[in-house]
Amino acid sequence: MGLNITREQAYAAGRAAGAAAEARVVENSFRWARIQYAGAEGLNLRDELLTFDRRRMAADLDLRKFPECRGLREMVETERQGFLDACPDPLQLAMYHSWYWYVSRVLNTRQVARTPPPAQCTDFWFAETREGGPIHGSNRDDLPANYPSLPIPTRGPAEERFTQITCVGGVSAAVLCDEEPEDWFPVRMEWITPPGIRSLKEFLNFMERYHDFWGPGNRIYVDPDLNFAAVEKANRRMGVRYSTNGACAITACAYLTPEMHAFKKERDAISIKARGWTNDCPDFLYWQGCERRYRRLLQLVEEEGRRGATLRGAARIALDHAVPFPDRICVAGEKGHRHEQLQNWTMTSFVRCISGPNRRMWHWQMDPQKPVPVYRTKPLMLQGDGLTSRPEWERELAQEALKIAE
Repeated sequence: MGLNITREQAYAAGRAAGAAAEARVVENSFRWARIQYAGAEGLNLRDELLTFDRRRMAADLDLRKFPECRGLREMVETERQGFLDACPDPLQLAMYHSWYWYVSRVLNTRQVARTPPPAQCTDFWFAETREGGPIHGSNRDDLPANYPSLPIPTRGPAEERFTQITCVGGVSAAVLCDEEPEDWFPVRMEWITPPGIRSLKEFLNFMERYHDFWGPGNRIYVDPDLNFAAVEKANRRMGVRYSTNGACAITACAYLTPEMHAFKKERDAISIKARGWTNDCPDFLYWQGCERRYRRLLQLVEEEGRRGATLRGAARIALDHAVPFPDRICVAGEKGHRHEQLQNWTMTSFVRCISGPNRRMWHWQMDPQKPVPVYRTKPLMLQGDGLTSRPEWERELAQEALKIAE
């Protein structure tokens, strides 16, 4: 049993991350935290983050419980040295390695946010389709102010075959007043997951054993036999929804597996009570909206699967705006409550057939400096890598884009 990374690779990864570090990331992150968390206003977030980062590195890692982590501490320290050699700023190092964990494991557990973070992203998956290969659809939602620009894709999907368990989509999801972990050391799951695991259930059992070290968020996993499942993860708890109908979907900031749904309802009530609010507060209405959007997504995906999924049908799901906010899948800066301070936009949207003779991708993208609903932007079609575009593909996209933009 060994790690999936060498010292040289760990150092190179850290050095690349350090070279890409930007001061504005720290500034924007601290500004966001002070807006979101009432208790963060009086905190020295610089000192808090540095202290938290040191705490994670000083934490014990029980190798009897986590034997796959033997030798991991050396790799983590090597990666961090690579970062510091490119960017000798301990605050940037802590931001890169520990900010996400500080938000999810400290701010979300000990501080109660004024309003929830904007729901981010949607992913859905069809294993059997009329296109002759699996279809993946995705929206990437965020705050336009966080992006000076967005890269435009230049290549269509290559023929994709899964030789190991693969995460094909992931979205944000978290619980206010969540539980704190028992184990704090920074474990990188991709460095320690045994590559020989091919069974989806075996893999998810492994991820359950390491539940303190990853998430929160919702993900779709696919195994080499094209079995797949949606995983809903809080800080420590997780629920799994295995596909029974050839399709799978996740969206942000809600859980629908029974155990995770019940846990989130319980924690939502605690967080609202802690602020002295009632059920007309921004949080309650926001969580309701996220749940309704999730249920609508599952319904649309199930209906498309029954018809026989196509790229055209998948695009209609990703860019759905046929119903009022917050139920619609594609968002464009709408406000769910007058007191919400941050509004989300679907910034990019794509649907792609990833294997077979009809491999291609349709891609919509807005300019973050000039936000408009992404479904009103001109779409891009990229034929599969190595394939030649066909006139009927171009016509199909042009016709569908006009209908979606209405």
